[in-house]
Amino acid sequence: MTTSMTTPADALSRLADGYLATQLLYVAVELRLPESLAGPPRRADELAAEVGADPAVLRRVLRGLAAEGVLEELADGRFALTAVGELLDADHPSSMRGAVRARGGLYYTALAGLLPATRTGGTPFELAHGRPFFAHLAAHPEQGAAFQASMVARSRREAAGVVAAYDFSRFATLVDVGGGPGLLLAAVLAANPGLTGTLFDRPEVVAGAELPHVGGDFFAQVPPGADAYLLSRVIHDWDDAEATAILRTCRRAMPDTATLLLVEALLPERAAQDPAAVRMDLHMLALLHGRERTRREYAELLAAAGLRLVRVVATGAGVHVIEACPEP
Repeated sequence: MTTSMTTPADALSRLADGYLATQLLYVAVELRLPESLAGPPRRADELAAEVGADPAVLRRVLRGLAAEGVLEELADGRFALTAVGELLDADHPSSMRGAVRARGGLYYTALAGLLPATRTGGTPFELAHGRPFFAHLAAHPEQGAAFQASMVARSRREAAGVVAAYDFSRFATLVDVGGGPGLLLAAVLAANPGLTGTLFDRPEVVAGAELPHVGGDFFAQVPPGADAYLLSRVIHDWDDAEATAILRTCRRAMPDTATLLLVEALLPERAAQDPAAVRMDLHMLALLHGRERTRREYAELLAAAGLRLVRVVATGAGVHVIEACPEP
């Protein structure tokens, strides 16, 4: 950026133009521009022939990406990736391509329902598309694939943070409830060779999983008798009544000496203290019936299920490990 915002009007204009940045990034990943720019800098007409784009329009898109710091525009008219832009490359070890595809396509359209939802209640995605989020994904496999790619990339980052921050070595057995493909459980087991883990999720989700697994419904029953129960990014998908029901199922399966671990974002008491957590809560508002919660709200939710919040461990990956035990 060559100019700085100096007035409230500048700041507001920047916020109002956020839709442009989202769609510029979306176009970049859909055309696979980062992969085409992974080598030497290139001109717009060269890229256009390769990615199947109109050269004049593409040049303006590239300049827009350069204005946002995603690309660097060189004096000779060629463009190169910046460190920010490299994160859009599918082959980058910390690639955010999946997240951008989900936000620019699937999530973007949901926000058309935000105003009516704010006025009358409801879920913006359902108001915009006429059906629940996961039903829509089932009917549109290509969007479902983009969503899953986004979740996998996020799960990898969060798994590394959780394993680095929390000591699982005191447990002998662990059940990962709603663990999806098992990325977090695999990371935990790799770091704790003495630990035995079981992946638990819907039968169609765990079918074919390489980790030991059990299929079922966490509203009905989870494998009993483990030392620890781990639920990562599960509770935030549900409203308070359904979240409490899931926690009660876990409590019924837990010995009195067991530990329950929630991996979740924590909402700050004031939004400016953690804007990223507030944005995640807005994602939940836009797409699902769930929500992010404060530490106090998690304590209340756990208490309603017969559990007591013991401590909260920050991970540095945007989530916390919330440790709870059965009430005596």
